[in-house]
Amino acid sequence: MQTSPDMAAALTRKAALAGVAVMATTTVHHAIGAVVYRTPWRLHIAFLSVPTIAVILGALALHRRGAGAPSGRAAFVVLAAALALVPIAWIGAFEGFYNHVLKDALYFLAPGSPVLVRMFPPPTYEVPDNALFEITGVLQVVPAWVAAAALARRVLGRRTARPGAVRPPSAYRMGSMR
Repeated sequence: MQTSPDMAAALTRKAALAGVAVMATTTVHHAIGAVVYRTPWRLHIAFLSVPTIAVILGALALHRRGAGAPSGRAAFVVLAAALALVPIAWIGAFEGFYNHVLKDALYFLAPGSPVLVRMFPPPTYEVPDNALFEITGVLQVVPAWVAAAALARRVLGRRTARPGAVRPPSAYRMGSMR
């Protein structure tokens, strides 16, 4: 089923705003880490977050202004690339999932494991000893997942079926079944 222009616009907006949420969450998370662990270098993320947010919101605005025009399509490509590379892959998958979800799971399920030390060697990685730091680290994954799902649905150009979803009446006409 193809997405309507309204659905495509809603998915694009959802992906963009979720991407902005990832960058805001990671900035807060790194600021907490800078204070808690006395590592001011963690504030470097602001130098990535602010320009990334500007690119996302700028590309979204340009895309919305001319969605059907070549400039609008080019803006969408920039938006999709920025979302996929920074909030989804780098922050969501690497920083959120690998650095926090996986590290915390190994720490609590296999404390002292050689795998934990090998994958998360000190002093580069902190032992999960501050709940606020770890929770905000894990939370980076949530808006990254929302951004990834919305972007995937938008790029694929169709709505993904959900379990128990009701098909529109037009889907039951002859010839429209897939």
